[in-house]
Amino acid sequence: MYRCRFARRPPARNEMVCLRFGGVYYSARVWLNGRHLGDHRGYFAAFEFDVTDVLAEHAENELLVEVNSPEEPAENERETVGGVWARWDGLGPHINPGGIFRGVDLLSSGNVRITSLGATADGSGFGRAYVELRARRGMMTRLTGLVRPLGFEAPSVELERAVRVEAGTNRLEVGFYVPQIRPWWVCDRGEQHLYELTLGCGEVDDSVRFGARSVELRDWKVYLNGERLFARGINYVPTDAYPARASKQRLRADASLVRDAGMNAVRVHAHVAENAFYEACDELGLLVFQDFPLQWTHRRSVLGPAVTQAGEMARDLRSHPSVAIYLAHDEPFYVVPPEKWSLPNLLRTAAEVLSPRWALWQRRVLDPAVVRAIQREDESRPVIDAAGHPLTTNHLYFGWYYGRFRDLERAVKFFPGLSRLPTEYGAQALPNSESLREIWPPGQAPDWASLSLNYRLQARRMLRYVPWEGDRTAFVRRTQNYQAEVLKHATELFRRRKYHPTGGTFAFMLNDPAPAISWSVVDWRRRPKTAYETLKTVMNPVLVCAEYPREIYEVGTRLFLPLFVVNDLVRGLGATRWSWELLLGGSSIARGEGQTVIPADSVLKVGTVVATLPASGLALLRMRLFGEGVKVGNEYEFTVGYPGRRGPSTPGA
Repeated sequence: MYRCRFARRPPARNEMVCLRFGGVYYSARVWLNGRHLGDHRGYFAAFEFDVTDVLAEHAENELLVEVNSPEEPAENERETVGGVWARWDGLGPHINPGGIFRGVDLLSSGNVRITSLGATADGSGFGRAYVELRARRGMMTRLTGLVRPLGFEAPSVELERAVRVEAGTNRLEVGFYVPQIRPWWVCDRGEQHLYELTLGCGEVDDSVRFGARSVELRDWKVYLNGERLFARGINYVPTDAYPARASKQRLRADASLVRDAGMNAVRVHAHVAENAFYEACDELGLLVFQDFPLQWTHRRSVLGPAVTQAGEMARDLRSHPSVAIYLAHDEPFYVVPPEKWSLPNLLRTAAEVLSPRWALWQRRVLDPAVVRAIQREDESRPVIDAAGHPLTTNHLYFGWYYGRFRDLERAVKFFPGLSRLPTEYGAQALPNSESLREIWPPGQAPDWASLSLNYRLQARRMLRYVPWEGDRTAFVRRTQNYQAEVLKHATELFRRRKYHPTGGTFAFMLNDPAPAISWSVVDWRRRPKTAYETLKTVMNPVLVCAEYPREIYEVGTRLFLPLFVVNDLVRGLGATRWSWELLLGGSSIARGEGQTVIPADSVLKVGTVVATLPASGLALLRMRLFGEGVKVGNEYEFTVGYPGRRGPSTPGA
């Protein structure tokens, strides 16, 4: 319960006063001066009440707010639309974000005020303003607006409309046209042109930024402004477990981490971020795949609140040109974390993953209702019903939840549809030693139970792939190296399969919102793991790579590895020089080079690494690419040994 007392002069004649809550996790009931104003459920949308007639005239006012943030009973019995905050296996069970986490304000206006404003535009220059007005009574009023470019020279547009409003909430759409409009592009395709719409109604005005662009999804490939592009991205979870601590600086820094790693896209995973994150993506040119915060399975009572909140999400995000595609539900089937694995649980998960849509309430009823709610509010973007389906938005945790990471290559060879649009893959790794000391002090033996319960380490999975050998520092290094290799192998594979059939790739995941041992590539202190540097290479718009080497080769093997160049840029690279060198035990044993014309937006085999492996030892294959404005490299390590002898290698590879 929150209680606040405040003094305020009585409202003047023809003055409306609204009480606005910026955000409350998860639900709120509100009273002012003993009168129940109403309720709201859902954490990411602002809400308000007209309190003009409730404010005390000559006495102190008392505001009372009851906030409820329930503990979820189980992973698959969820009652809230909380996404990663609702019993997710990457966040400690002791964390509850409940509370009033954004500002609470009294807003004064005339008899009409703007409560919500959005704007969209397409490449032809046709735009639309979406206006929500609150009125004290039915009346005629006038909307006046100005559309202007931000940071570049282009024509501005004025607009004016006389409109009729009724008492209560009114929703209006106002069309406008911007001549010579300049489109918004992702960072590796063009400029991020942004416009601002300022709209006034009476004495009050509001403003919103928007960009001109179109987005389509055709056969699981993204088309931005009519041009096909390959989405290179990563999953982003909340910047902080407690949303009040998500400052603009931290949110922008997180978006910059994505851009700095060479990526052009980000999946906002099972939550709705703060507005500053989307603003940063608008400015940095990052394409956003936006999850609605449904994850795993829910009780049927969630249907009504989910439909309402899906509309609120689409209303709040539609002005951001970076927000490209919505995903209605993350893994809409029975899921349990590894500590609860059993044969019946795994069989149930497999059955639900493979079940037809009509067999599961989540897919038959809940997901279509959420999709329709989003589309009613925003028809300008594609909506995918769910992430995690085997033949579309697959989650491919080879090398972590199943098999070895090299098994992924064989799986997609036999079932190409598995790699249409991978939205998750990766492995856990320990954070750097400076961060790790906060949860595992140096000199102490590992407390696997505590690290698993409180810091989300999936210990059995980790020890399967990276055995504990008693050295904490070495364990950090080896887990980070293993995570980096899992991400490198999968990302290169998906990029070599660009458009045939892969439309994009999203690694899991960027960050930790709290102290954890997880799939993140930067930890809760934003210290990068080895995998972050690896992603800078394999997510670069231009990649030189080879067919991934085996872990170990026998002495005397004749090595043949095809060499590829992947170019995601909209321009060709012209005649580009490439080279490779193979070192064994530190000495060069073979090399090759050539020159190839690299087309725009292409995958091209440019040569083959050919060498005989004469002796045992650690081998290093280095590749380089030099072209017009391009200088990139890549490398692989593997072992050469004798039959029956196992040399040093990445554990579990």
